[in-house]
Amino acid sequence: MKQEFKVPKLHIWSNQLLFIGASHIPYRDHQVVSDKLLISIEGEMTITLNNGDKVNTRSCVSKAGAVLTDQYIDANNATMAIYYLAPLTQDYPALAHEMIEAQRGLHYQHPQEDILIRSVLKIRDESLSPEAAYALLRDLIIRPENQSYVFREFDPRIIEVVKQVRETVRDNLTVRVFAEAVHLSESRLKKLFKEQIGVPISKYRLRYRVFIGIIQLALGQSITEAALAAGFASPAHFSKSFSAINGIPPSATFLKPPFLEVLIAKEVLDAQSTVKEINQYASVASSYQETEDKN
Repeated sequence: MKQEFKVPKLHIWSNQLLFIGASHIPYRDHQVVSDKLLISIEGEMTITLNNGDKVNTRSCVSKAGAVLTDQYIDANNATMAIYYLAPLTQDYPALAHEMIEAQRGLHYQHPQEDILIRSVLKIRDESLSPEAAYALLRDLIIRPENQSYVFREFDPRIIEVVKQVRETVRDNLTVRVFAEAVHLSESRLKKLFKEQIGVPISKYRLRYRVFIGIIQLALGQSITEAALAAGFASPAHFSKSFSAINGIPPSATFLKPPFLEVLIAKEVLDAQSTVKEINQYASVASSYQETEDKN
């Protein structure tokens, strides 16, 4: 019997992403700038523990600020799903509380690993809508009894700065502008932001710009158009930043076979509808055709 060809999926929610692969993708060393849950839907990952021992697992969660290299986590022989958790939520600490610590900022073996893998495969193979996919995953990723528990508090000034970063994504504002808005010194904001978010404010802003750029690509724009809409100076800058944050270049997912199927939640389209560059791309194709843009 001929094996059915699977297409990788990308679900986009408000400030969250779920990438579900269809084949192995070699990952480059990169710093994690967003808390993320990694799920091996085929094969296993090899995790290095604090004592140097190695364990095989099919799930792990990494904290923003961690550096992922083959020395700590080797997923190059696995087909991966990656769930990018929303910042300023209890998701990462809730997962860390339930999983086994490998080393600081890296935990493995999700308590509902088997059913989580089956559910991710269902989302990929049945092309569930973003809303249906989120409803299926939410109570699996974070168990309902933990969803209302406060594992850590977030400073309201940092919450406000994150909001401002999102609202000014295309503007090259200085850290001083953000600091003055919340009545902090520049040095104090930098320190507090990194403590709360895990990465410097400049890295977080870069991460959010890449997120916006991903939405642009998902809506059918070229890398050049996506780069400009997300506030990057050039396509090369966007591609380099995309690679540094995700461990793979945009060409690996958006511009080369098997083309990525992108599903965007209505809330994201509604939130972006006031952006001039997006209005002309309000409808999303179910799958991608090859573009002539070269990375």
